[in-house]
Amino acid sequence: MKKLFLFLLIAVSTSPVSFCQTTMAKKSTAEAQVIAIEKAGWQAWTNKDVAWYKANVAADFLMVNGEGITNKADIIKSIPAGCEVKSFSLDDFKFVMLNESAVMLTYTAMQDAVCNGKTLPAKVRSTVNYVKRGGKWLEVMYMETPVTQ
Repeated sequence: MKKLFLFLLIAVSTSPVSFCQTTMAKKSTAEAQVIAIEKAGWQAWTNKDVAWYKANVAADFLMVNGEGITNKADIIKSIPAGCEVKSFSLDDFKFVMLNESAVMLTYTAMQDAVCNGKTLPAKVRSTVNYVKRGGKWLEVMYMETPVTQ
């Protein structure tokens, strides 16, 4: 009886540790995947790569910025004529796992770009949501706010 009690005590006390390690490993993997996808998205924007948007942006995607709200179809239509991007850099990533299939990523972006004759803000704070659908992370929302400092 004492052995059974001791076994149960050890099992119960160590199970939260293993659960926590599994959860942290999933978060770490998801974080690396989502940041890589986001960086690839910026490169696709620079290269006017419509195929990337078709493959990595959800059908119900929305982008919110100072120009208004845009959906996936509008983004895809605008890319060929789109923007001239000289350079960009992404930094200061913050990652939040909302649940097993939804995450939020924020970061600072520096950009040297002109869209439709208008120079974009040099520094923006971006917030992006990704959801996992069919085993793949897809971008569902992108929002940016100019940094005025």
